[in-house]
Amino acid sequence: MKNFDSWVIVGKIIKSIGLRGQIKIISFCENPNSIVEYNPILLESSREAIFLSLVKCLENNLLIVNIDSVDSKELADKLVGCQLYADKTKFPLLSDSEYYFSDLESCVVYDMKEKIFGKIQGIYNFGAGELLEIYKFEDSSSFFVHFNEKNFPVVNILKKMIFINFSK
Repeated sequence: MKNFDSWVIVGKIIKSIGLRGQIKIISFCENPNSIVEYNPILLESSREAIFLSLVKCLENNLLIVNIDSVDSKELADKLVGCQLYADKTKFPLLSDSEYYFSDLESCVVYDMKEKIFGKIQGIYNFGAGELLEIYKFEDSSSFFVHFNEKNFPVVNILKKMIFINFSK
């Protein structure tokens, strides 16, 4: 696993389950079960490649999984809180107007006159669509804007640039 740059967070270990080392995770994937399709997964702490196998789907994005190298509660307990990463090259290709959250993170935000305005601090979806949290360089504050083509008419992922339209 030479280049960690192409790896993005897809889940997090919540707690150990039982004596045989099963683990409860939260999957950040659109289809929570698809996390196992991205094997091998990297553990945040050690960058060790692991293989997940699905045991049970719980409510929302919670899953019970086995990790190939974990066979005891003690080992599982040591992993609680670790983030799980998948190789982005295994993700499906998106259309021109679709983006992965990891593509938008840390993009610099410009106004329509090409003046630097701020940067993307976070991406959230509380059920009504994606919101970008924008950190303003001018006064170190942040605010949320609905991510759509009207508010952000130009997005250049390769250059990590996003243009915000204030003239609605």
